[in-house]
Parts: sequence; C-alpha cells; structure tokens
Amino acid sequence: MNTRNRRLWIIVLVMMSLLFAACEFPGYQSPDDEPKKVITETPTPDRQGGSPSRPTPTKDEPRRAPTSTATLEPTEVSPFLTALVDANCRTGPNIVFDEYGYLLEGESAPAIGRVSDNSWYVTQLPDRPKPCWISASIVSINFDPSDLNIILSPPTPTPVLGSIGGVLWHEICQFTGGHAGEPVVLGQGCVSWGDPDIGEFGPNQVYDAFETGWAGVTLHIGNGPCPSTGLATAVTNANGVYSFSGLPAGTYCVSYSALTDGNDVILIPGGPTYPQRGADGYYQTVTIVEGENMTNVNFGFAWQFYD
Repeated sequence: MNTRNRRLWIIVLVMMSLLFAACEFPGYQSPDDEPKKVITETPTPDRQGGSPSRPTPTKDEPRRAPTSTATLEPTEVSPFLTALVDANCRTGPNIVFDEYGYLLEGESAPAIGRVSDNSWYVTQLPDRPKPCWISASIVSINFDPSDLNIILSPPTPTPVLGSIGGVLWHEICQFTGGHAGEPVVLGQGCVSWGDPDIGEFGPNQVYDAFETGWAGVTLHIGNGPCPSTGLATAVTNANGVYSFSGLPAGTYCVSYSALTDGNDVILIPGGPTYPQRGADGYYQTVTIVEGENMTNVNFGFAWQFYD
C-alpha cells in the first residue's frame, strides 16, 4: 500500500468513527422515531350555542336503541266494593245497628276492613265522615278479603223493645122488627149497606160506649205478615184487652180463631166484624219501630143475631 492509499483509508476510518459517534448524541432522532402529532377533536357546538351535538354514526356503525335505568313499579289496584242492590251501610256489622248511609245499586266505595268471617266489610262513603259496615251478601268485590285488616265490631246496641195490644170487643146492633113481616128498624150501633128487610145491615164496626170486651179469648202473634203464628199467645182480660210485650222492631201477625183455644165456647155462633167482616177479620199484619208501643190493634166480633 502506497502512502496515498494509506491516507485515504485513514480518512474513511475517521469519518466512519464520527458518524457512529453522532448516532449516540442526545436529541438525535431518526426519521422513523419522529413523534406522531396528536389531534384532539372538539365537538361542534349547535347553532344556538348550546350543548355539543351528539356524533352521527357512520354507515357501518349500527345505531343503538336508547336505554333507561328507570325501573317501572307495578300499579296497585285499590280494593273496592260495588252494591248489587240498593244497600244500607250501618254503624256496625249487624242489622241491629243503625243505618248510617247507603250505596245505590251499581255504586262503588273503597273497602278498608272486614270482620273475621268476611260476612261484613267496612267502607268509607264519600258523603259520610265516618266509616260504616255493609253486608258482604249484597256487594261484589275486586280483592281477596284476606288482604284487608280485621276490624272489631263496636258494642252491639241493646234494642229498645216495644209491644202490640188492643181490645177484642163485643159488637152489638140494636134493631127491632124483622119478624112476621114487620119492617126492620135500625137502632144504636147499627149500619145499613142495602135493604135492612133482607138482612143488608149489621154492627157499625165502631167500639161504642155501650159495648163491652170479650173476656178470656186467646190471640196469637207470629213473625212476619199474616198468616203467621207461633211467637206467643195472649188472653183478653175482663175488658177484652190483650197485649204482646217485649217485641223488637219488625212486622208481626196478630190473629185469633173462633173455633180453637176454647174460644168457641165464648164466641160461637157469630163472626168477626172488624177490621173486616168475614174471615179476613180474624187477623191483622202490624209493623212497629224500635220501642213503639202500639195499643190500637183492635178486633170486633158479633154474635149471630147482633145481640
């Protein structure tokens, strides 16, 4: 190797050494190591300057249905009852309690309680300040009775008892004539409803002062309208007065018979004159309210010849 070539080789070696040293200098970056520029996307405000608009999905991005974290609670149906007929609502669960209000057929009201056997419900009527009781037999319901609280009944009121009485009197028609072609002349206690000479007359159906009562006649009383017996009996006193006492409010039948109870010995032959002539005069249907003492349920009975 000549001197010229040796110099060139030395120069190459020096330049290569400088090049390798430059690669180790701080701050040097190769083109591949150049930092990437970070671009931050700022949402575009809407035209009114309000909140940024939501990004619009591209063609390839499926739209998602909106979701909600709210939980829907089931709707509870309030218990209520509906009257099947016009129905009384009372101050307690029994017909002995006073009527406090009512529901007409088809009307409804909330149910707020019951008795233990579910035979009565407690309801609150819209036009009454206090609750009242209505029979389960006359309402329809939209609930399970066991869902209602049991409410104790108020004390059962003691009913005030009443009585029914009157007089069974001996009707008399004082007349003359009627024998051997004599004309009939009507006198005290008589009334005519046609021709007296052919028998179209009789007692006037009035308890006159000169008349007296039938003593010792047995009468009957029964529950409900006539004919009805079996509840009690009463016997008229010397003045023909009778009485049935200790009766709660209600409807009763008062009656007697001329052929039974030994009454035939006293009354036969004869027939009833009041409240009606004939068989219908043997009984009366009577209704009393609580504590009522009815004393004018009277009967008239006349012997065959009105004497």
